Amino acid sequence: RQKALEYQQRIKMAERQLNSAESKVNASKSDRLPQLDFSGDYDYYGVPIKLAPPAGSTEPGAELNNFYYLNLDLYQPILTGGYLKNTKRAAESEVEMMKNLVSMNKQQIMLKSDMAYWNAVSKKEIYHLYTAYENIIGQFLKVISDRVEEEIVGKNELYQTQVRLNDAKYQVIRSRKEFMVSLMDLNRLIGVPVGLESNVSDSIVVVQWQDAGENLTETALNQRPEIGYYEYQILKNEYSEKIVASKYNPELGVNLRGRWGSPSPGLQIEPAFNYILKAQLFIPIFHWGTKNDQVMSVRQMTEVARLKKEETKDKVKLEVESTYYQLQKTQEQLNFAISSLDNASKNVSVFLDRYNEGLSSVLEVLDAQMGWQKTYMNFIIAKYELNVAYTQFLYSIGQFSQMTQN
Repeated sequence: RQKALEYQQRIKMAERQLNSAESKVNASKSDRLPQLDFSGDYDYYGVPIKLAPPAGSTEPGAELNNFYYLNLDLYQPILTGGYLKNTKRAAESEVEMMKNLVSMNKQQIMLKSDMAYWNAVSKKEIYHLYTAYENIIGQFLKVISDRVEEEIVGKNELYQTQVRLNDAKYQVIRSRKEFMVSLMDLNRLIGVPVGLESNVSDSIVVVQWQDAGENLTETALNQRPEIGYYEYQILKNEYSEKIVASKYNPELGVNLRGRWGSPSPGLQIEPAFNYILKAQLFIPIFHWGTKNDQVMSVRQMTEVARLKKEETKDKVKLEVESTYYQLQKTQEQLNFAISSLDNASKNVSVFLDRYNEGLSSVLEVLDAQMGWQKTYMNFIIAKYELNVAYTQFLYSIGQFSQMTQN
């Protein structure tokens, strides 16, 4: 699980989205602070502006062709119609959304890694089963060969056993292939070279679980990150509605500008410094219903998020009930497979003894051995399905949420 979490690109992408949302929160806080800007401009008038001559002078007034200024502006927003406040809250809601998205991706990767791991282990155990079955048939073939040489039995028994041995060898080759393919899938998930024969268990250890009791659905709804994701998406959209509406509310700000340039105060040609202090008030009056339409557009997305939340809750409830049912029934399968395996082993011993005493045919022994192999296969499959069912059950009730936080 840890290797898969460290490697998977989906988690890294979700974490980048979280970092982006956190940056938006910091940016929204900065918007409340005074803003300092520097600017400059230059204008050349082809037809100059001619100033009046000084009082009592007979000389013509100065002509102004060049206008240039360097400005330093300090602006402090005072009233923004709720824009800054709701922008910050929307950004904070998006951060919580992204946290739930990261958790969702982590839990899905943990689920996939568990499934891939148990699949690889089961394929390995099946490969070992077919290898053991091949050895059993091979040993029985030696017994038949000795009896043929001693002319106790005919060659038909030798051929019958050889056919079963050939089939067993074929199954060994096929199961080895399936094991290696399952291992490649696991390697891809945990980020190791695909062709590497990773070390996995030789057999599946049966998971031990207890009755989960009541309130499973409530536990799942409290822990599943999908629910939290849509809850914060609804909040974000509600704040977005207020952000859109704020553009049509009164706005007030104060600006202080320091200016150096020409013409200077008194329309002097020589550059000099001046300052400007102003308050800006903006009151929207009539915009042909644009505000209502824009707010309604965002509000529809809020309703979509609410519907998605309810849809997700229904899916979670179904997952909890179905996975818990599968867990219970798969445990019954395993219990039955264990008892059947014991009977199949005893059956092989009985027919071998009867064959040595000349009371059973070679086909009866071979059928008993094949019955044992099939029963053991059922045992492996039942163990695999139980572990998978348990993993799916933990995922359905949100138990992986606590694991991702550790």
